[in-house]
Amino acid sequence: MPIKNTFAQQFLAEAKEIIGRLDAAGIEKAASLLALTRAKGGRLFILGVGGSAANASHAVNDFRKIAGIEAYAPTDNVSELTARVNDEGWETVFESWLRVSRLRSSDLVLVFSVGGGDLEKNVSPNLVAALQYAKTVGAKILGIVGRDGGHTAKVADVCILIPTVNPHHITPHTEAFQAVVWHLLVSHPAVKRQQTKWESTASGSTQGRAAVFLDRDGVINRAVVRDGKPFPPSGVDDFELLPEVASSLAALKAHGFALYVITNQPDVSRGTQTREAIENIHQALLSSLPLDDIFVCYHDDKDECACRKPLPGLLLEARSKHNIDLARSFVVGDRWRDIDAGHNAGCKTVLIDYGYRERAPARPPEAIVRSLREAADWIISSVLKESTDEVRV
Repeated sequence: MPIKNTFAQQFLAEAKEIIGRLDAAGIEKAASLLALTRAKGGRLFILGVGGSAANASHAVNDFRKIAGIEAYAPTDNVSELTARVNDEGWETVFESWLRVSRLRSSDLVLVFSVGGGDLEKNVSPNLVAALQYAKTVGAKILGIVGRDGGHTAKVADVCILIPTVNPHHITPHTEAFQAVVWHLLVSHPAVKRQQTKWESTASGSTQGRAAVFLDRDGVINRAVVRDGKPFPPSGVDDFELLPEVASSLAALKAHGFALYVITNQPDVSRGTQTREAIENIHQALLSSLPLDDIFVCYHDDKDECACRKPLPGLLLEARSKHNIDLARSFVVGDRWRDIDAGHNAGCKTVLIDYGYRERAPARPPEAIVRSLREAADWIISSVLKESTDEVRV
């Protein structure tokens, strides 16, 4: 006869309720914030006390290894931690560590905490001091906390609350679901860069297709250059294909690549261009060139979306929609945003260098060329070389 109302059943029922009440939209915002931090070259500092400190140590490994984010936890250095507590006091230990680490505006502070810090109750005052300092330098703050979130919830850019379903089990549920949420985040397509071991060796897994992702203006069509910077044409009448585009795409297609355009078109968000005009251009491209799809970001930087290059959102969308293997794929672009987006997605990159007067990519491209024709030739030759090397091995 089955046993009813056991403690295990109750605890698991509480966990099930927590899962149902977690803020999925907030977690999506957290994923975008992490991807944006990585794209800007920012670092991730994870703060936690007690069991949350253990979670911080584990999470540092995952964000570094799986997500490719430079991450640290002050509690991993026991010598420095205990020396600061002994010499300077518990309240400032995290703040002092962040100061020495030269926390800057491009960085992200992630807090794991049951209560989020509370000065009035003298609970985790070190978290409060650290977050106050983070705000002064303009760093972003992300919290995964329990109860009402405390000070963390008040100051965080994104805060994910672990719902309280039983006041007697706040701590175990909060610390357990910190792990659930961070594992979700490192598995999120916007954040994940590296396949985990068991998933990569799972039987029955299928390899996605290799693709070439192409920026539009300056790669497919002639860009309008003003003051050393490229701008898109205003409409179909001003749209001019660059030389050898059709033949270059045909060559890539003949070697098995899927072909996708990924383009930022922020003039829509700025109110100086319409979606209709852009869609008319893209319909003309799809009908005249061997392209498989076109992915567009209509946002401006101020919108802080996950799709605007240099973030990899457009490439991740293409991967999900068309089963693309990004590690075997290439991005061809004429700007730093294209190259950084490619690297953020784990692709190889090719820069068509027109000598624009703007910043360089965060990492150099794998190749620098002067046209799409040269880019296509380099991609094809590199793939053929890899195939030859595999045969020799």
